Amino acid sequence: PHRRDADGTAIFAMSDQKDVALEIHVTNLPSDPAAPQRDGDDAHEALLTATFPEELPYSAVRPYDAPAPADRPLLCVANANGSQVQCELGNPLPRGAQVRFYLILSTLGITLQTRDLAVELALSTISEQPGLAPVVARARVVIELPLSVTGVAVPPRLFFGGTVRGESAVRRESQVGSAVRYEVTVSNRGQSLKTLGSAFLTLLWPHELPSGKWLLYPLELELAAPPGPPAACSPAANPLRLALVRPPPARGR
Repeated sequence: PHRRDADGTAIFAMSDQKDVALEIHVTNLPSDPAAPQRDGDDAHEALLTATFPEELPYSAVRPYDAPAPADRPLLCVANANGSQVQCELGNPLPRGAQVRFYLILSTLGITLQTRDLAVELALSTISEQPGLAPVVARARVVIELPLSVTGVAVPPRLFFGGTVRGESAVRRESQVGSAVRYEVTVSNRGQSLKTLGSAFLTLLWPHELPSGKWLLYPLELELAAPPGPPAACSPAANPLRLALVRPPPARGR
């Protein structure tokens, strides 16, 4: 999470991260520092159970700073699909102890439809511990796609000339002047999401003269490498429905 919303909820701004680290901090401290002898005994079979949404499955566990001591290694065991993990915190977790580590979660299941993520953290111990309620770590999701666009004109220089015709007299592609081809490339430098339904490209060009006459007429739109179903463009190319010149089919030898 890079920032927090107005209500304090963490905001996870995702672009090309393949995983995210959830920091875990567990303490076994007296509930009342003014009366430390009242409680805060050793916690036997201290266990953390974390449950994850399907968009954010468990991947690995990492130490907070230095590796865990050899006599108290941190052991985390996940189920088959990574929706839940159990971490042994100590048997016992001594009085006054603190355990801090990271759970590494995979972001490969996040799509553009993912709005929020919630991880439930539940502590358990066979020692007496009243009021040990689960804690939910929640974050809102913002997708920041690192899209880039480049373009080139072929040919790079164009000369206007020939007979000027009114719009009503133009019937064929050859009557609208010399052709110029604009090649536009849109690329996503981040991870591949399952959908790109909310990605739009807006093209602006010198459409007409102050008098209302055509300057650059949009003749044809061709997607050379579409990522999915044919894209819908508005308005459509060739609004005058001119007859287009098709190249002859290639002949084999």
